[in-house]
Amino acid sequence: MFKRFGSKTDMLQEVPCTIRFLDDVEPLQVNFQKSVSGQWLIDHVCTHLNLVEKDYFGLRYVDEDKQRHWLDPKRPAFRQLKGTKPMVLCFRVKFYPPDPMKVKEEITRYFLFLQLRRDLHHGRLLCYPPDGNLLAAYIIQSELGDYDPEDHKAGYVSDFRLFPTTKQTKEVEQRVEELHKTMGGQVPADAESNFLKKACTIETYGVDPHVVRDRKDTHMYLGATHQGIVTFEGNKRKHFYTWATIQKVSYDGKMFLVQIVNTPGAVQTTKFVVGFKCPTTAACRHLWKCAVEQQQFFTLSASSQAPRLKAGGGLFHRASKFRLSGRCQREVLADSDSIRRETPKLFRSASFTSGSRSRPNSVVKKTNTLPHNRSPEPETVKSDGENQDSQDETANSIPLEISGDQLDDTILEEPEVSISTGNAPYDPEQTTVLTADDASDLEAKIRDAEKEREEWRNPGLTNHVNEVPVSASKDEADSPPGVAEEVATLVDSDIPTKTRRGAGCCKILTVSFILSFILLLAVILFVMEATVDNDFLGEVQGRPEVVDFKEHYYSPARNYMVDKVGFLFKT
Repeated sequence: MFKRFGSKTDMLQEVPCTIRFLDDVEPLQVNFQKSVSGQWLIDHVCTHLNLVEKDYFGLRYVDEDKQRHWLDPKRPAFRQLKGTKPMVLCFRVKFYPPDPMKVKEEITRYFLFLQLRRDLHHGRLLCYPPDGNLLAAYIIQSELGDYDPEDHKAGYVSDFRLFPTTKQTKEVEQRVEELHKTMGGQVPADAESNFLKKACTIETYGVDPHVVRDRKDTHMYLGATHQGIVTFEGNKRKHFYTWATIQKVSYDGKMFLVQIVNTPGAVQTTKFVVGFKCPTTAACRHLWKCAVEQQQFFTLSASSQAPRLKAGGGLFHRASKFRLSGRCQREVLADSDSIRRETPKLFRSASFTSGSRSRPNSVVKKTNTLPHNRSPEPETVKSDGENQDSQDETANSIPLEISGDQLDDTILEEPEVSISTGNAPYDPEQTTVLTADDASDLEAKIRDAEKEREEWRNPGLTNHVNEVPVSASKDEADSPPGVAEEVATLVDSDIPTKTRRGAGCCKILTVSFILSFILLLAVILFVMEATVDNDFLGEVQGRPEVVDFKEHYYSPARNYMVDKVGFLFKT
């Protein structure tokens, strides 16, 4: 006999998956039942790492369409990973704390350090060259200790991959060496703490970049952090909207929409909408969930206050729903004071090593990130002898060169997204932060934009200006980009009035057709079945065409329906 789908036996069946960690060594092989939730898998990984402050972390995976997702703690894990082959999840920092030094346990701060070290290497922690060199020197100090002329010969920094390949030049490495020489006396914990203190002050701290395009079809990166929503164009931070000025975040198809209210101190209340176009609807949905989750985690005082949000709904597809599944930051910080346990010891893993310029046999052997007082569980994947370099799909990196206990050659590196692929140094001088003066000047800019409205209605444009009405001043070159380039004409409404005009007309026509059909059917049923003594109705029922329609069409159809579902029609 065939096994019934969804039966208890089927739900108890175990499914294997692989967990990758921040240091890219010794992935963990886990078998879980189909019925367990995503929270069970997260708890299992955190227990394996002896991690108590686990609210800052999550498991990320890439589906069959190459779209990244965070594992939802409330939904069954198997349903989320069902189409993922191979079934691989990556342990990553999900919420970057505004002040890392408020995190109580050293092991938690160490995993945050590993994530930021990874961000610096992949080009996501974009910063001024002096800041980047200082962060790299802290990494070297943490891994090698104090500078020793006998052990650290000239060029020893080239053994480590600290920056994207195109930015780690010999000049940069020499500067890092000079800074490393000045850090004597710092133990690894001190160097990592100094690294975190410096990293959290950088504008790109905590930014998980998402590829978007603005109304001019300009390629940009958008991220949501503890401060708000930020966009980057090339090596410049373009726009910055704090959570205090963001009233609503939603999406419609591929359009990611942010509704902004005027900044504190403005004379008149003004609302406008900023729109960005994502590559796919799935990418836009993922960006929306990331943004609202960041907003709720860092702004709510209690998770019980988290509202249930909906966005992206339409006539033929369901709306996406979201509600914060875990605790908010204030609750996490309050509960961390109650942690009472012996400080867990840990092994510190080496940084990514460079295979392009490293000296022979100089590759540093990586160690596990498991705490020192915990041994690897039997579930840990071991190398089968057919090792090959991990593969990174970013344009800014080259394959890793790892010695000893390598990864299984079937497990690939998670695709990483860097904020910039250029070689130009970071320059945040053109950052646009919305001010009260900008908000008060919106109406004048909108009036000026009316004259250029016809240009934005051109259907040949390949950007999103036809989907979100935006305004641009004639004097756009002299206006702040955040207002002149991205302001929508919405002033006193919560929803864009002309968003996706073509799709809206199609929905209206479809609804009108369905309602008209239902009304016509109701009229036919009334005329054919009514027994009311009315002269007008009797005249209509006695017309030859009506009698002919009832005899040849309506009565046979009625009799057929009575035979099939007689309880609907009773004679």
